[in-house]
Amino acid sequence: MEKDTLDNGMMSKEKINQETVSWEKDGNTLFLQGTLDRDSLLPLWQQKERALEDIDNIDVSQLSHVDSTGLALFVQFKGECQQRGRILTFSGVSERLGTLITLYGLQTCFDDNQPKA
Repeated sequence: MEKDTLDNGMMSKEKINQETVSWEKDGNTLFLQGTLDRDSLLPLWQQKERALEDIDNIDVSQLSHVDSTGLALFVQFKGECQQRGRILTFSGVSERLGTLITLYGLQTCFDDNQPKA
C-alpha cells in the first residue's frame, strides 16, 4: 500500500490537512482523501501518471469537498483512460458530488459507476 500527501506541492507523510488531497493505492483502486478543488488539485495533476498507473477505479468516498475543477479532473482522467483503451470507474460518489455531476450534465460520463439491473 502506498500513501502520499500533497501539501503545497511538497510530498510528505504527515497528517492530512483538509486543504489538501492525498491518495492511497491498494490493488487497482486509488483512494482519494481530503479536498479536491482548484487550490489542491495541481500536485495530483502533475503526478497523474504515477497515481493512475494500474488503476481502474477511483474511490472518492473520503473526499470532504470536490468543486467543479475537481470534477473536470475526473472527466479528464476518464478521457485519458478511454484513449488508452481502459475503463476508469468511480466508487463512493457522495450525494453532493452526484448533484454536481447532474448539474453539469455528466451522468453519461459516470454511468458505468451504477450497478446494472
